[in-house]
Amino acid sequence: MQKKLKQTIVIHLDALFVKCEEARNPKLIGLPVVIGADPKKGVVRGVVSTANYEARKFGIESALPIKGAYQKCQDAIFLPVDFE
Repeated sequence: MQKKLKQTIVIHLDALFVKCEEARNPKLIGLPVVIGADPKKGVVRGVVSTANYEARKFGIESALPIKGAYQKCQDAIFLPVDFE
């Protein structure tokens, strides 16, 4: 008798917020985008919620302090989290 294997589906949501922002604003595609606080507006506390692959090339990853993300790529576009 054969055992049935359970199938597991894994959904990778790490870049979901960035993909949603790129869908809203296609001009962001291809640019380094970071979701979290905006250090360009003086908010240097907080962490990166997510970053797209262009920003990750600079070493920006989820949970990195915003200050560190800004130091790694000052030209990145920093957007707030929009849960809606």
